[in-house]
Amino acid sequence: MKKLPWAAGFFILTFLLVLFVMNLAFHQMIPDSHRTSIEEKGWDLAFYLPKKERFSIPEYPEPLETFYLAGVDFTGYEKTKITRHKYRLDQKCDTRYLEAVILTGDNKIIGSYIDASDTVPGVAEMTEEEDFMKRDYCFN
Repeated sequence: MKKLPWAAGFFILTFLLVLFVMNLAFHQMIPDSHRTSIEEKGWDLAFYLPKKERFSIPEYPEPLETFYLAGVDFTGYEKTKITRHKYRLDQKCDTRYLEAVILTGDNKIIGSYIDASDTVPGVAEMTEEEDFMKRDYCFN
């Protein structure tokens, strides 16, 4: 019977070690410029692994207008390979989660916006966190 407390302790220690390693990996995966860009506007990063994917500039005027209203201008980047980096935020918008999206091309940030889940178009300007929450996006 003395082995049961040792096994439980070992299991808990292993679990905490895995969480520590995941947290370290999470922080290492985020470039400093992205973290700074997000945090200086008052947003907090949640503990989720970031997503990185190819992004194609929309060809139709409606989505281009949506991005333009969110403060993203693709002028001059039409022939650039653009990557979209998504970071889950701690802040919630009603029952929806929020993601900070940073677009990069030629190894520099070319734009950023906030993406609200389950919302169409879901793209909003990455403003200060306090200003964002006061707008009509969130009804808190």
